[in-house]
Amino acid sequence: MAKKKLLIVTGAGSTLEFGMPSVAEVGDTIKSKMQACFPLANRPGENLYGFIEQAIRKRWNAGASRGRFRDPNFEDVLYTVFAASGLLEHGPSSPALSAIVRPENLPDFKFFGRDLHSADSFQMYNLGSYAIDSILDDVRERCRAAERDRMAQFDLLQSFIAEFNNEFEVAMVTLNYDNVMHRAMSNAETGFDPRTRRCEQERLFLRPNWSCMLHLHGSIHFDMPIPSTPDMHEIFWQPDINAVFSQNSSGRSGRTNPEGTKLPTSAIVAGYGKTTQILRRPFRTYYAELDRLVGACDAFMLAGYGFGDPHLNIAFERFRDSRRRPVAIIGYAKRDSMTLGGFDDGSLATGVVHTFDTDLGTMRWLGHSCPGERRAKLISGSSRPAMIPARR
Repeated sequence: MAKKKLLIVTGAGSTLEFGMPSVAEVGDTIKSKMQACFPLANRPGENLYGFIEQAIRKRWNAGASRGRFRDPNFEDVLYTVFAASGLLEHGPSSPALSAIVRPENLPDFKFFGRDLHSADSFQMYNLGSYAIDSILDDVRERCRAAERDRMAQFDLLQSFIAEFNNEFEVAMVTLNYDNVMHRAMSNAETGFDPRTRRCEQERLFLRPNWSCMLHLHGSIHFDMPIPSTPDMHEIFWQPDINAVFSQNSSGRSGRTNPEGTKLPTSAIVAGYGKTTQILRRPFRTYYAELDRLVGACDAFMLAGYGFGDPHLNIAFERFRDSRRRPVAIIGYAKRDSMTLGGFDDGSLATGVVHTFDTDLGTMRWLGHSCPGERRAKLISGSSRPAMIPARR
């Protein structure tokens, strides 16, 4: 009998135990690394990235009522940096919005602590590009450390995925830049030719088996070697994470969206403006395949995802159709929490309710939150999403 098809989506929470960064830690890493590149001229202990992050925080929370505090993440800051870069531009290449909106009070900085610069359009774009490059450098180093120090965790993960492979055809979509899940799904089709290392979309679209792995936002294995092909920004697969990479977005020409904001040409998709960044291969190939995976799967599992990406959530807008396919959601919980109401501040519940057109009461039922029910629910075809709080 043919196996049923299971689609797994993994977010940042799924690889924390391997030493990979949370969304908050990515922002902290960027801020730390930008200290060497963009220290403020009058406050050398601070930097331009941190200044913008704090400005957003103050703006959002000025007069905020108790319990409604909002903290910016790295994607909020990157969006602001690139939007400001466009608004500081002059001439026909500037966005129309710059006619009435212009950033003010941006401090001067010393590039690498030496040359004094004002925060103009070019330097703001540089800041965003350096920030994105620092993410890849940090995650790649964390992956090297994980390969050295966390083999026991990798063995457990591979056993976990192998159990699913015994029951299902498994396809995985990961939003993470790290290679943790790839190590557990190393034989799955990614769209890259192992011989040429180039992305060949036909490998995905015409593959004989359903199983595949989509690195939706990019990977530490993505590289843009120079020279490579007539397209100097083409993304190749580099299997050796200890190799010398040329994934830098700084120094490369960017892509300007219709609103007039220039976004970097990078090996990863970071910040907002993802609809512009995914117009390149393999990203647009992955997004084309995503809809097919969602439509064809018999069961769906999310691990460590907080429903913060609308471009992914929209793919599931009609998931709960007449097939009544089961959904399982794995996330971290406080100890002794057995239901969604016991650990969620409302953001995860809101994402679940809006994405899967369910109700909050269902997600709080004890009968749909026990870890021991994971396998039974995926196989039995329960139509209600099951919350599976992992212990931390």
